[in-house]
Amino acid sequence: METEVLQGKGFVSDNQSPSFGTSGHEELTLSKHPDGTIVNYDYKVIIHKPWLRLVAGPLIGVFAMKFWKRAFIDALRHRLEK
Repeated sequence: METEVLQGKGFVSDNQSPSFGTSGHEELTLSKHPDGTIVNYDYKVIIHKPWLRLVAGPLIGVFAMKFWKRAFIDALRHRLEK
């Protein structure tokens, strides 16, 4: 894992997982907004093994994203609405 902290702005990280045959690029940035702070998060995964793409693509694309939305986005939205 190679991570660069962007002082006062967030971080950028490149991750390698040779045992799974994947790599990723992650960015979290913060920016000012008149109503508060905007949080941008982006994680790109590259699956290098063709056979793993067949299995992981649907799992990540459908199930993991639904879980992520419920576990993080909906929970954050609920807190902000209070």
